[in-house]
Amino acid sequence: MNQLTPRERKLAAIGLAVAALALVWLAVIGPLLLGFAERASQRERLIAQYLQNERMIARTSALRRAAEKQAQGAADFVVSARDADAAAELLKTRLADSLTRAGGELRASEGVEAQPGWVRASVSGVVSYPHLVVWLDRLSNEPPYLVVESLSVAADRAINSNHLDLMDVQLEASIPLAPAHAR
Repeated sequence: MNQLTPRERKLAAIGLAVAALALVWLAVIGPLLLGFAERASQRERLIAQYLQNERMIARTSALRRAAEKQAQGAADFVVSARDADAAAELLKTRLADSLTRAGGELRASEGVEAQPGWVRASVSGVVSYPHLVVWLDRLSNEPPYLVVESLSVAADRAINSNHLDLMDVQLEASIPLAPAHAR
């Protein structure tokens, strides 16, 4: 083996020093800096989560008030009865009473098969057009609010008299059932 010249020794020493520095960087400093960067990123995520949680906590009183208001108004959208048969009777009575109060004549009232959690009823009667408008307005705007499933209007008498006379109407309506708690 030949002896290295001073210049070659200097280059080899510089090469070994660069290799040692690269090894120290890769083995110690790089992972250390990477750990700092990961912890900083995690800290930012945690701060964002903390701020979001603070906003959520600040809104809980408003959300609680809104939920209480909705709970108070829930009775306007359901019929409360001990069972479905009693609720169907209440619905039939409401439909029949509102028809007669509006100026119509009740012909028939019956319960109709409904999906679980709902009650459904049907009424038939004779009513004039202005009274029909009053009846539908009352059904639409008086709580508990119900769903008019179908409305059938037959104005056969108008053909014979050439003016709008009494009409035969049949209405089916439904409403959600809220079982009343036994006391």
